[in-house]
Amino acid sequence: MQSKVLYIIYWAAIFTVSISMFVYGIVKPAQFTNMDNIINNHLSEGHRLMWNFYSYTKTYPIIIGVFEVIGAITLLFRRTRIFACLLLTTILVNIILQDYFYEIVALNSSILYQTLIFVILIIDRDRVIQIFSKLFELKTKLKPNWILIIISFILAIGFKFIETKVL
Repeated sequence: MQSKVLYIIYWAAIFTVSISMFVYGIVKPAQFTNMDNIINNHLSEGHRLMWNFYSYTKTYPIIIGVFEVIGAITLLFRRTRIFACLLLTTILVNIILQDYFYEIVALNSSILYQTLIFVILIIDRDRVIQIFSKLFELKTKLKPNWILIIISFILAIGFKFIETKVL
């Protein structure tokens, strides 16, 4: 019985996040309209500022929307679910921080979706552990070549000098 309840919670979380992020991603280009045409005294100053930032160009919200749609679709498939959780977490943490600091009323929804992603990852913890252990495993026992590392560091300093003085 417990496994059936967990299964239902798992898929409810997947569907809730996937459908919500898909809708947010699809409507993203239309969501941010120019604030000059909208007068709403109930919006905080931070809300207006953020809305103006996002409405400055259509391209940026479209790019965010595309990533939200990709995350929503890939969340539905077992093979790409962990990837989707990581992608959507990146997006949602950014949204949560913006909603908090700019006093956007959608903060609670963003926190709910991120919590549901944590639920998905907890239920899929064996796969998460397997993926991360594979990602960080050390396959070779090569000793670092300190001379090449020092040369690389000096080259990096040169790149930073060029960046600050030339570019």
